[in-house]
Amino acid sequence: MSSQLPSHWITQNVPSPAPGHNRALDVACGKGRHSFWLAQHGWQVTALDRDLSQTDCAADARIDWQQADLETGHWPLGAQQFDLIVVVNYLHRPLFDHLRDAVRSGGTLIYETFMVGNEQFGRPRSPDFLLQEDELLTAFSGWRIVNQMQGDVYHENAPHPHAVKQAIAVRKP
Repeated sequence: MSSQLPSHWITQNVPSPAPGHNRALDVACGKGRHSFWLAQHGWQVTALDRDLSQTDCAADARIDWQQADLETGHWPLGAQQFDLIVVVNYLHRPLFDHLRDAVRSGGTLIYETFMVGNEQFGRPRSPDFLLQEDELLTAFSGWRIVNQMQGDVYHENAPHPHAVKQAIAVRKP
């Protein structure tokens, strides 16, 4: 299991799974910190990443690990739909259409990643990997906003920011 803690944004905005509505997708899951957390909280998780070689895929049988490069133009999950999709610290804009389609009606998308201004603190610095102001709200316009945040991010008790991020939790109509 991943020793890194899940994002506070994710843990604060994930709805409780409901019977028959507990399918979650962790996009660009990395070592699985959110996948493991979701599985521990009652979600049936599909975890997707281009490289699972550093992930303990045997640690939780409730997680369906799938290795696929999301930047090839091919969406590996076909027409599957999920009750919850989480994306953290990853941006590939061509996926927005696939994410919109992959969330079932009434389902939730929780997205958190870096935005312009982050280049002063470190990576990512390229505009290709930094959201513009309100870009997530625009990309998922027409969805019900559950929560949103953008701007400087601080570590607990730190006087100065360490990143600039944008995050949304939205429900599909």
